[in-house]
Amino acid sequence: MFPKNKLHDGFLATISIGITLVTVYAIANPHVGNRQVADFEFPHEILLGNWQQLSSDSLAVPTKLDEHKESIKSAQRYSYRKDELNLVVEIRYLVGTRGNIANLWAEYFPLSPAIIARKRIKNITGIGSYLLVEVDNSKQQHEQQKASVSYLSSCLTPLGYSIAEQKEFTKVLNRVGLTPQLLWNWLWGTVSIRDRRCLWLNLAITTHNQDLAHSQEDLEQAWLELNRWWKPRFPQLY
Repeated sequence: MFPKNKLHDGFLATISIGITLVTVYAIANPHVGNRQVADFEFPHEILLGNWQQLSSDSLAVPTKLDEHKESIKSAQRYSYRKDELNLVVEIRYLVGTRGNIANLWAEYFPLSPAIIARKRIKNITGIGSYLLVEVDNSKQQHEQQKASVSYLSSCLTPLGYSIAEQKEFTKVLNRVGLTPQLLWNWLWGTVSIRDRRCLWLNLAITTHNQDLAHSQEDLEQAWLELNRWWKPRFPQLY
């Protein structure tokens, strides 16, 4: 058998050579591991349990990057109905994201800072977490203003885990170990070492006569179905 210190030295030498080769290759090819993320087109139809899909429309995509180089590749809106409930699902494919859903909410949805501040986070074991906020207009005097709306939002990562806050997104990124196989795949441009993509799922359910808590159960079930549907269909990186 080889002495223990020789095995240790051999292992360190192999790692050192590997790192050197990666560094030299990265210098020689400045575009390594930095390929353009592939375009993606959302499907026209996504079936959700007992919900009847009413429509499906593409959403406008901003052409400018934000200060953190976060961009939206594509976006789609789906409308559903079940009994007296109306459900709207908006999905945006984010690239280079930091996973700050509260900031994204403020930018893309008609939610005031006061409403966003009332957000709640719920974690489901094995699935991940989501943000929830409700706008209860049921006590308004005017009939047309009595509808109440609950908003649910999360980011589904390429690893199949849903996150609700930026700190969670960072933790998910840090879970990916820097293995020789990952480095090799990165060199060939098939993976990203820091894959900062996500499917930003936004669900809004509108109720008129139904109890708000009961409608939020329907909202969560729809979200769980969307997670299950998208996990095996997450957009390809390149």
